[in-house]
Amino acid sequence: MEGVRVKLYSEVLNREVEVPETPQRIVSLSPAITETLYMLGLEDRVAGVSVYDHKPPKAREKPKVGSYYKVNMKLLDQLNPDLILVTTGAQRRVLEDLSSRYPVYPIPLPVSVSGIIDQVVQVGIVTGALEEASRLEAELARKASELRGAGGGLRVYYEVYLGGPVTAGAHTYISDAFRIAGVETPFIRDRTTWIYQPPAERINRFKPHFILYEYSAYAPTSAEKVKRELEERGVEIGGAELVLLEPDTLAHYGPSFIETMLSLLETLREKARAG
Repeated sequence: MEGVRVKLYSEVLNREVEVPETPQRIVSLSPAITETLYMLGLEDRVAGVSVYDHKPPKAREKPKVGSYYKVNMKLLDQLNPDLILVTTGAQRRVLEDLSSRYPVYPIPLPVSVSGIIDQVVQVGIVTGALEEASRLEAELARKASELRGAGGGLRVYYEVYLGGPVTAGAHTYISDAFRIAGVETPFIRDRTTWIYQPPAERINRFKPHFILYEYSAYAPTSAEKVKRELEERGVEIGGAELVLLEPDTLAHYGPSFIETMLSLLETLREKARAG
């Protein structure tokens, strides 16, 4: 009903946020949240997105309001959103800056596969799409169950380029998915989030079967260049197979992550069998 508003408690903010019963002009500043909105069938209610949003591809057609850290206030005011959705972590400053002018609700960054599914539930609650979220939750839970043991025996080193080499520690949804799948990684037991400039000696001692390298859309590369850069850092590739991953293959933590991980593990199993 138009004009009806509800108060939703935010654990992140430790306070209630007043939002419309059924938001009609939603701005999402998170690619994962944007994908969730589309998968819930709410694309017609999405008024604007971030410059990074390209999942699904049709999200590119929406007005680009800003990035993780900066917002085009003139465009935002033109769109006049009745709800802005952000994540936590790097978007804390944006959250604080916008909260005085618009209803802003933060969806916490997931640190597990279950957290990715919970993200769907939270977006459904905030937008009033409860039944749609429940259906998607059940579908994702079924897919997530297929991760169990799907990569047993694989030894993998994963690296993503974020202005420099970064890998996933234990406190990330990527390592959680690898743990569920039975995949070993050199940093899977390091109780931290992202590890910047991961030590080459740890990678070398681990002796991975595969080196997964996720490059940036802003820094295209090639297998030869990646190998050269790894070797310059002291990483011994040895018999490991280098697998280049397109941008946002695993760095994207929207609902499609689970299917993407399943597909990647299947590819790695096939490569391992081929020897």
